[in-house]
Amino acid sequence: RAAEAWPGWRDTAVERRVEVLYEIARRMRAERDALSCLMVREVGKPWREADADVCEAIDFCEYYGRQMLQLGQGHRLQVELPGERNELSYHGRGPTVVIAPWNFPLAILAGMAGAALVTGNPVLLKPAEQSMAIAGRFFEIALAAGVPPEVLHFLPGLGETVGAALVADPRVTNVAFTGSRAVGLEIWRQAGIT
Repeated sequence: RAAEAWPGWRDTAVERRVEVLYEIARRMRAERDALSCLMVREVGKPWREADADVCEAIDFCEYYGRQMLQLGQGHRLQVELPGERNELSYHGRGPTVVIAPWNFPLAILAGMAGAALVTGNPVLLKPAEQSMAIAGRFFEIALAAGVPPEVLHFLPGLGETVGAALVADPRVTNVAFTGSRAVGLEIWRQAGIT
């Protein structure tokens, strides 16, 4: 479904994708305490750190939205040859797997997913096993904010099974990962097989 949804999401106006990201930020801000509470309960974060995690998630969504408004305009390159007009523009590449850690379960998840979504890539969310509830809540917020259900997918499960299958799938064009060096190197190795 993500691969099929990619062309439509890639071609969605940049301004619309940015609006959706801003709406995710707005909804997280409105649920700031509830999201912090969920993190405290699920992964044992102290309240101050859980609140900072939520605030960082909001900041990521707003920051990547602002950046995409600039990048989405493209720009002319300085190299001009007679009869040519050289421009640089940015486009989504395709389905993106987001593998997030347990210790910053909302901020890093929202940052990686938000950056991929706003640049026109469908996202497959694979949270750490220890932080599936907060990731599930982010998924619900994103759908309510306007991310089409064929563009954002929630795939909780063990990294050794779900994560490994996602990374090895040839339809996946991008992998965003935060975690251990060993797992990162294995993802790099597996994703490099073409």
